[in-house]
Amino acid sequence: MDFRKLCSALRLLETQGGDARIADAQIIALLLERGPQTYEQLCAHLALSNSAVSRTVQRLSAINRKGKPGFGLVAVEQDPREGRRNLALLSQKGRVFLDGIGAS
Repeated sequence: MDFRKLCSALRLLETQGGDARIADAQIIALLLERGPQTYEQLCAHLALSNSAVSRTVQRLSAINRKGKPGFGLVAVEQDPREGRRNLALLSQKGRVFLDGIGAS
């Protein structure tokens, strides 16, 4: 995946509201490369705190933590193997977005 292209595309999303950050691109790239990930896995792979991962995933989800529309690129589902954990994964909109920039 062309990381620069992904960062540029996220900047374009900022024009629709929100604020794209480098962690956004890192999480999207990791989800594209490895598929659904627990928050713990995202923390380990990206050397981010749990709170940073949680805030970033929420910003990338349909509704951010302040109750306003997010980017809608990431979905959160309950982990079928461990019901107390959540998995972050690319949403359908996220897959279309990545296809549109030629990242997948």
